[in-house]
Amino acid sequence: MNPEFSKLKHEERTDSEAELKSDQESQQQAKQEFAGVDEMLRFDSQQNPVPAEVAERLNRSIAAEPKPERSWLKKLLGSK
Repeated sequence: MNPEFSKLKHEERTDSEAELKSDQESQQQAKQEFAGVDEMLRFDSQQNPVPAEVAERLNRSIAAEPKPERSWLKKLLGSK
């Protein structure tokens, strides 16, 4: 048998083994279950950072919101 041919076969096997491992890892990640939507969104936010432009717009939007009025209880008790 030609040594180059057997080397190619070995490399092909190694490549397919790496692809199989990669597929198994991605399937394991895809199979992750979450107790609720909140948990899923937290996990997703850890995996995908918010783009700087979006974060900047969000911060500006939050800053533009009016300040909430004092609660009726604080008004009644006179606390600041």
